[in-house]
Amino acid sequence: MKIGSYTLTFEAPLSPQEGERLLRALKKTLTQSDKTLGGRGSVVLLDGISGKKVAIKPYLRGGLMGKINLATYFGGGPTRAAREADLLKRLIPTAVSAPCPLGIIETGAFARKCWLVMEAIPHDHTLATLDVDHSMLTAIFDALAPQVKALTTMGIHHVDLHPGNIIITQEVAPVIIDFDKAGEHITDTQNLTQRYIQRWHRAVKKHNLPPSLSHHFDRIMA
Repeated sequence: MKIGSYTLTFEAPLSPQEGERLLRALKKTLTQSDKTLGGRGSVVLLDGISGKKVAIKPYLRGGLMGKINLATYFGGGPTRAAREADLLKRLIPTAVSAPCPLGIIETGAFARKCWLVMEAIPHDHTLATLDVDHSMLTAIFDALAPQVKALTTMGIHHVDLHPGNIIITQEVAPVIIDFDKAGEHITDTQNLTQRYIQRWHRAVKKHNLPPSLSHHFDRIMA
């Protein structure tokens, strides 16, 4: 679907009215988040798109570059939104619990902006903000274990796997989010495992999260 300079690519039927609602919501995504391990973007929720509540994820720059040019990227090939959507589709039949992609929004030819639209996952916390007892935390990590194992077995490197990118559903189940810039086809499983562990430990230490989060992660990666 084309609306002005925007291309909306969705697998489910999308009415022009729904497309317009999505485009009006894009401005709200162009802010940087200050949440703990919350990423640089600002996800916006919108109800009633193809009969679903959706999450609209922008792709924003951080640091000094973000102050100069927040949302425009230069280059050809698939956009970041398209690449992440493709990976999420391939994860659907696996043990990995991740958001379900519904479509992408793109604008521009060389100077481009893009957004990923996913089915919203009801939740109140990430693993970085959750406050539960030891037994519940153990159960959450036990449920996370086969997911991380599946990623390493498939040779997928989630470059930012940390407690802030594990959302905990209202049914207290872990879901891995933010597969932007994920690496693929990594054959050295041992090296990939160490990279996951190092990134997790660095995030826990940097943001002064409970050390138990690292202890549990080490346990499931052993």
